[in-house]
Formats: sequence, structure tokens, C-alpha cells
Amino acid sequence: MAKERESLPDKIAIDMTPMIDVVFQLITFFMLTLKDVSVEGDFDIKMPLGPSAGRVEDSLVPPLTIKMRANTEGGLAAVTLNGAPVTSRETLDALAGADAALDRAMLMPSGANREAQLKAAKQAVERSVTPFMDALRTKVVDIVGTGPGSKADEAEVELDCDYALKYDNVVRAITAVSGKVEPDGTVVELVKKIKFTPPKKPK
Repeated sequence: MAKERESLPDKIAIDMTPMIDVVFQLITFFMLTLKDVSVEGDFDIKMPLGPSAGRVEDSLVPPLTIKMRANTEGGLAAVTLNGAPVTSRETLDALAGADAALDRAMLMPSGANREAQLKAAKQAVERSVTPFMDALRTKVVDIVGTGPGSKADEAEVELDCDYALKYDNVVRAITAVSGKVEPDGTVVELVKKIKFTPPKKPK
């Protein structure tokens, strides 16, 4: 046994030819079965013809900019929608006066007289704020419409408010343009997109 082991050669020759043949066959197979992939971003898009571009312009809603100006006491002095007055001067004066009366009543010392003044002032505010909100809502509805075919989802309102304007007036404007609740409880939605012009603090 020892003699047989000694007679074996130190190196065993490995024939690489079969393995090289297999590798070349695999390369050939993948080359022949390769499918070209379309270039990324190469989409088959049929662009609309020129005349149809006018339809897009027809569907656009004009911008709705509501400017709200304050008086010296922070009440509502003027309201415009796209530069046009929203309501009469008498309505705004009545609302500003009712807000001022409510502020004075809240500063009064506790007592029966304060409660009576506070109740009367709140009723005056409710009476005067309704015409303002109805007028603003009507102006918005005239532009965007309601029901099927309404452009309310596309419309966007920008509120440009004075720095000194009381926040109650801003909330009233947002409520008016957002929609209303019908007497039967049905909610009529109007504009959902509302943004604010950054207020500028007076110098």
C-alpha cells in the first residue's frame, strides 16, 4: 500500500474544457433570451390638441380675496370681496357697535345690572352679525355656486385682515364662506380652502 501511494503523482490535472463549455452555453442562453426593456420615462402619451386648452381656462375659479379692515376699537369697519363692498355701512356700524357694547358689558362689575347688559349686548350681536354673514355668503355663492356643478371644491379664499381686527370677526368670515346649516339640519358646504395673508403690524 505504501508503494502505491508513493507512485501517485503530486499534482492532479483538471480539465477545464467542460466547465468553459458550460459557461459559454449559459452566456449564449441569456443573450438569446434577453428582452429589451423600454427606456424609463418613455411613455406613450397622446397630448390633447390645441383648441381644448381653452376648456381648462373656463373651469378655473377666480381668486376670492376678502379684505377686512378694523376701526380704532378692533371692530369691523369695512369688508370687500375682490375689491367690491360686501355689505352696507349701516350693517357694519351696527355690528361694530354691538361688539363694543358687549365688550363694555363684560368689563362691568358683577351684579344684576351686568347680567342684563350682557344679555342685551349678546342679542344685539346676534341680530347684527346675521346680515353680515348672509351678505358675505351670498357673494361667495354667486361666484362658486352650490349643488352639482359647483366650483366650491376648486375655490380658495384668502383672508386679508388688519392686525388690530378682533378675532371674532375673522371667525365669522370663515363660518360664512365655509357654508351654512339649513333649517332642516342639512349642511351646505361651500369653500373648503382658506388661507390668510400674513398680517402686518402697524408701525
